Amino acid sequence: MGKSKLKYKVYDGKAIKEMLENSRLIILVLLFAAGIIAGAIIIKKDFELISKTEELLAEYTLKRAGQGMLQNFKYSLLTNILFIIFAVFLSFSLIGYPLIMIVPFLKGMGIGVVSGYLYSIYKFMGLGYSLLMIYPGAIFSVFGLLIICNDCCEYSKNAYNKSILGRGHFEKNESKYFLLRQLFFVAITAIGALIDGASSALFSGLFNFR
Repeated sequence: MGKSKLKYKVYDGKAIKEMLENSRLIILVLLFAAGIIAGAIIIKKDFELISKTEELLAEYTLKRAGQGMLQNFKYSLLTNILFIIFAVFLSFSLIGYPLIMIVPFLKGMGIGVVSGYLYSIYKFMGLGYSLLMIYPGAIFSVFGLLIICNDCCEYSKNAYNKSILGRGHFEKNESKYFLLRQLFFVAITAIGALIDGASSALFSGLFNFR
């Protein structure tokens, strides 16, 4: 197969446009937003969780301030890749579709717990930390994760239709192109991790939660 054909299979502009216009992507965004809200609500009502979060956050911010940009970039990228691996793993399951939809909710819940705790306890300093240290990188990281989850849902749905319902046949190298697309989308989350590392290097010295 020629290089141009391989590029077309992996980076199909029409296919990506359809992904962005897909109503499923909107649902994934709403699930992510619901996760943020759920995380913020949980942290306000669970005093034991607040106590544990306080200890973890103090250690995390201190460690983050002491690390360089490269270390923070690698940590952020690794965290995002764990979510991506989970979604891709589920995409090869015939019943993975509904489980993949939960991934953005879990990601949102994690952000909601941390940012909700910061604002509840530290008010404007906590809000400032979220705006400078969490959200800038999360914009790209979450966008990449949502696109990946959307593509994983489509792959899982097609696998179910072809294997169980007998609607069509697997194309040659279909799984290969699917995995290559995920590597392409990981680049978007890497941008988020890079911003996260830069934000940490620039602003971590402004905050001390001990």
